Amino acid sequence: MKALGMPWLYRSMMGQVALLALLFLGSLLYWVGIRPLVETASSRSSDPLQSTSSEVTTRLSTFIERTRNAPAEAIPLDRDPVLAQIKDRNPDFRWYVRIGDAAFQSEEGEVFFHSMHYDALAALREGKDVPDACTQSEYRHPDTSGLVSISYSDCSGLITYYEFAGLRTPLDIDGSLLPYYPKWVWDSSRSLLLVGAGMFMIFVLILSINVIMIRRITAVTRSFDPKQLDRKLPEEGLPSEVVPLVQAVNEMIKKVDEAQKRREFFLSTAAHEMRTPLTVLRTRLEMLSDEPLKAKLVGDVGRLTTLANQLLKLMSISGGRKLDTLVDLGAACRRVISEREPLAEIRGLRLDLQAGDAPVRVLGDPGLLDVAIANLVDNAMSFSPDGGRVLLEVRDTREVSVQDSGSGISLELLPTLFEPFAKFPPNRNGHGLGLAIVKAVADLHGGSVHADNAVQGGARFTLCFPPVQSQD
Repeated sequence: MKALGMPWLYRSMMGQVALLALLFLGSLLYWVGIRPLVETASSRSSDPLQSTSSEVTTRLSTFIERTRNAPAEAIPLDRDPVLAQIKDRNPDFRWYVRIGDAAFQSEEGEVFFHSMHYDALAALREGKDVPDACTQSEYRHPDTSGLVSISYSDCSGLITYYEFAGLRTPLDIDGSLLPYYPKWVWDSSRSLLLVGAGMFMIFVLILSINVIMIRRITAVTRSFDPKQLDRKLPEEGLPSEVVPLVQAVNEMIKKVDEAQKRREFFLSTAAHEMRTPLTVLRTRLEMLSDEPLKAKLVGDVGRLTTLANQLLKLMSISGGRKLDTLVDLGAACRRVISEREPLAEIRGLRLDLQAGDAPVRVLGDPGLLDVAIANLVDNAMSFSPDGGRVLLEVRDTREVSVQDSGSGISLELLPTLFEPFAKFPPNRNGHGLGLAIVKAVADLHGGSVHADNAVQGGARFTLCFPPVQSQD
């Protein structure tokens, strides 16, 4: 299977069932289609005269069968084209058919039905003395006038008899079985074919229903939010073989949800509990006399407080928020710029904003959007040299970009730039949570954030948000 590039046939339950169905259909095809053809071909004689005799036998037998069961479909033997060709090549050729009391004869001549006393046998069969008698007789022998063939039967309650004689010159028969093949298959395997077709349709129906149910489970699984695992996979209406797997997945989802809640509770509680002793420690340090060590200790405590606040912010974002407020991205950028202008003036930095007059609105949380834009601006200010420029741009496509005037970003750093605690360079001030918070805010709003290097120099970070859905 691997050589054919179809490993799904043995890995998939549906593939295995399909393979078994194909095997069954192949066996059915052989049994009802190929086998009769092979057996009939092997039984046909290579002698042209015998083949012609078999053709006459088939014509006479078909006429008897149709006359008994479907008289309207019976073609008179004197209008049969094959028998007419045989008569043209064999002037002495004649035939005689009897069905009960009805007799059909091609021309005058010796009738073996009488000369061989089959008429007496038929009269005996119709008598009351032997009602259960059954007689079958076949005779084929070369005669001075040509090949003679006789067939007699009275086992079905009705006498059927045919004979023909005077066959000397055969027809040019190519031995092809195709003209008779459909009839052989249908007559000999009609019931089996109908049963096989019915079983195949039932198989297709059952397979389709199960595939639809499994795809429904797959769609529900893909719709799960890793941050909100309070849903379960539906267990109703599934095949009994799949239910244990779905139940195991639901149990795993429950355990993961519980573990995630415990982790978030621990981190948020730890960060929250850190703030109080850090605040007390900072207050006591500031009460000390001015010494060089005091300034360093106050700075260390300040960084720890910032770390605790960032962890709390990150946990609050991961916990999810209700996003039901229209926020103007241009107004959010102006608020961030106004809060950071005093620090920018000290360093001689320019905070420029390019935005149109029309508002660009997105649906989200105003506080979190301000935090995300502020973190990008703070990051850009930290990488820009004194006297440089930080450019904010708001586009109609619901995008906010922040560009610094630094040296840009190395391409190998892009894949891990938004990971928590990732700092570049490693000895840089901060804790590496600012860009992680930006990404968490973007993910929460169904958007994205990416970084690249601007053509005119410097790094550029772009926040992208989805369009606002109409609310009826």
